[in-house]
Amino acid sequence: MKKLLMSLLLIFCIGCTFTFPNETNINISTKSKKETIMIDAGHGGYDVGAESNYGDYEKNINLDIALLVGKQLKSYGYKVVYTRTSDSVSWSNDNTEDLQTRCDLANKKNADLFVSIHLNSSVYEANGYEIYCDFNNKNTVKLSNSILKQLDQLDYSTNRGLLDTNETPLYVIAKGIKKSLN
Repeated sequence: MKKLLMSLLLIFCIGCTFTFPNETNINISTKSKKETIMIDAGHGGYDVGAESNYGDYEKNINLDIALLVGKQLKSYGYKVVYTRTSDSVSWSNDNTEDLQTRCDLANKKNADLFVSIHLNSSVYEANGYEIYCDFNNKNTVKLSNSILKQLDQLDYSTNRGLLDTNETPLYVIAKGIKKSLN
């Protein structure tokens, strides 16, 4: 099942979180040496995330996807940094401190874009992919819509659309990258 997910190129961020700290135009299909993209493989270490019916942990699948996304972005010329590249994490097992450490890493690496990858689970009938983003940032919304269109072309699952983090606050967006919005 895990291999199938990877082979279907779910590379472009099932359940992603985007934060643009400035109003620069970032075009994923062109080479750029300027932008630094922080990729966060959600969960990790002590935090397994969701567990599949087959016993797979979300943290491991998130990491696989994050590394594939990073590889692809590097091939486009972006500078890519990661919150983690293995299941070993050096930060606290306190959830708030964990999330703040991820934000601090993005700031330390001077990231222009923060992408957090998650594969959520529900006991309800909900399924598909969605992107949480800050609707106040036009570039974030534009990029998020572009990614949704790419995922639609896979015809793999249901597009659940964009979700506004002003209505559904997420820590990594609220406390994320600290740069001026020029």
